[in-house]
Amino acid sequence: MALITIQVLEGFERGRVYADLAAPLTIGREEDNSIQLNDERVSRFHVKIQEDGGRFILTDLDSTNGTKINGHPVQMRVLQPGDQVSIGRSVLLIGSDADIKNSIEASLSDPPRRRLSTDPQTGNQRTMSEFPEPVEPEVISVGGLRPPENTSDRAVLFPAGPPTVPTGLRISQSAQLTDLLSYIHDQIAVVCEEAVEDRRGYDQDMRCSRQTWQRILKLQMQLAKYMRQITEP
Repeated sequence: MALITIQVLEGFERGRVYADLAAPLTIGREEDNSIQLNDERVSRFHVKIQEDGGRFILTDLDSTNGTKINGHPVQMRVLQPGDQVSIGRSVLLIGSDADIKNSIEASLSDPPRRRLSTDPQTGNQRTMSEFPEPVEPEVISVGGLRPPENTSDRAVLFPAGPPTVPTGLRISQSAQLTDLLSYIHDQIAVVCEEAVEDRRGYDQDMRCSRQTWQRILKLQMQLAKYMRQITEP
């Protein structure tokens, strides 16, 4: 039987460790929950965690204030060691210290991706790892315009990398999943094909038409509907 450990980083229960819990379990404000959080911003039964094939899946139970994982609102998510779950004022850390350490070591053991790039001064091809650390470019104002704010500090929903493809699907489910991913791939390809470099002095900026931008917003909304449909309790 797979067991999960949950540590409380913030909130009224800060410092508590719920070790080796068996799923299914619930987290909420009521005493009947496996983990009770004394916080009026937490719903009576806020989330549930189920185990399937050795993986733990968190589902928001239509809570009033929602649930965030690594800073992103979620309805359903496969939990990973090191994930931070925000429920009301509480922040929960998934996994024991050993679980998180093993997860980090496993990610570090993967060989780094190396790709060739051309040195602009010599014309020689070298791997990116052979280049010095990048230098922050100077912010330049052109015609009263300034580059958009840096969004690189946005919370990362999947810090360990992209999620894996589900296994054990029936052939019809595999076909449906392939169709769905093909639809998303096709919509994104339209933007990639149309986008052009912005030469107004901003490095690495790309531009697309308003129509294409609306297509991306429509895709984002369609994905939100898919996720709501899939995770509807």
